[in-house]
Amino acid sequence: MLVSFACDPTRGSEPAIGWGWAEALARRGHTVDVLTHPESDNEQNIKQRVAELGDVGERIAVHLVPLPRAPSWTGLLPGCLSGMAEEVKSYDRWQRAALTYARSHGLGRADLVHHVSYGSLQGGSALCRLGPPLVFGPVGGGQIAPHRHRRHVGTGYWQEALRSLLWVGCLSRRPSCRRTLDKAAVVLATNRDTERLARRLSRTPTRLVLADGIQESLVREPGEPRQDRPHRPPTVLWVGRLLPRKAPELALRTLAQLRSDLPEARLLVFGEGPLRPALERLAHRLGVGDCVDFRGRSPREEVFAACDDADVFLMTSMRDSFGMQALEAWARGLPVVHLGHHGISDFSAPGGAVSVPLGSPADLPQRLASALSAVIGGRHTRPCMERAALEWARKHTWTAKAETAEEIYRDILFR
Repeated sequence: MLVSFACDPTRGSEPAIGWGWAEALARRGHTVDVLTHPESDNEQNIKQRVAELGDVGERIAVHLVPLPRAPSWTGLLPGCLSGMAEEVKSYDRWQRAALTYARSHGLGRADLVHHVSYGSLQGGSALCRLGPPLVFGPVGGGQIAPHRHRRHVGTGYWQEALRSLLWVGCLSRRPSCRRTLDKAAVVLATNRDTERLARRLSRTPTRLVLADGIQESLVREPGEPRQDRPHRPPTVLWVGRLLPRKAPELALRTLAQLRSDLPEARLLVFGEGPLRPALERLAHRLGVGDCVDFRGRSPREEVFAACDDADVFLMTSMRDSFGMQALEAWARGLPVVHLGHHGISDFSAPGGAVSVPLGSPADLPQRLASALSAVIGGRHTRPCMERAALEWARKHTWTAKAETAEEIYRDILFR
């Protein structure tokens, strides 16, 4: 039985992860009961995908468990506290409803329960009380934005600090979280920060497993040529929501430094968010307004086309479990320059990426720019980086992840 609060084959992030596990396990011959929350058009999207899968789809049974009504007291809390409290309480209520549903529909006869979404250590899993062994994760939640680099998060840092205090410091010690960790057969962590936190809280075995996966069809073949545009300026690609913790401002400052070495360099920014107006103003103040292209929210096909056309991918996030966009870049053979912390550092493609230590916040844009310049100018090393990126992406396809899950399942059941 797969527990996936967010599940939708047509969306990215958490919904994509939830559905990715369901389809990958069904393709391996498993019968999968999916407990999920009806949201937006996911019911219709799931039905359509199940029909497209034919015999594979017949092995997937989807159970929609609605979210119970919220108690009135959460609306009395101020600002972000109200939002955080409502998020936690809503997820708790849904999990209790899912447990009741599973018991009443006989789903406790499953061989295993695998809880994949939300991928949060602090959220726990009420399904640990159902009966079958519980595989919990892959989950994140142990990573925090570095205080020393708060300048790159801007005014959003204080919300990050509050999150670190409440989410990582307090909520990870909730009874429901501790009970889940103690009852789980194994805890799968998607980065070492979360793995260390899980080990401090419980003696349950842990394993480092990347939560994200890529479809095999999206991985470029080694012999497939990249777009050749000799007169195109050096292009850096950045993908993500325009939020403080993603540090898009750092990307702009890095481009300003890069142009002192490569005057024709440009930056493509895919993503939307509340910081966009401020970022457009900053680009003009830095003198790079004419070489930054804000593409907004775009279809995945456009993002993959940009990966095929760009020279290097830049990842500047100050807090992330991992970063699916980096895996998608590697799947197209695109080298990645990223900060050396959190999940992106734990699952960095050997030979296909450059990890830049956090170091001093003052010269971080310059060090990122130097790494970008080296990748763009490395004509002899570029083919090797492309091959390494593709090889790493193939190790993290959904098929490969399902095979890893099977090893874990067998170990639990035989034990």
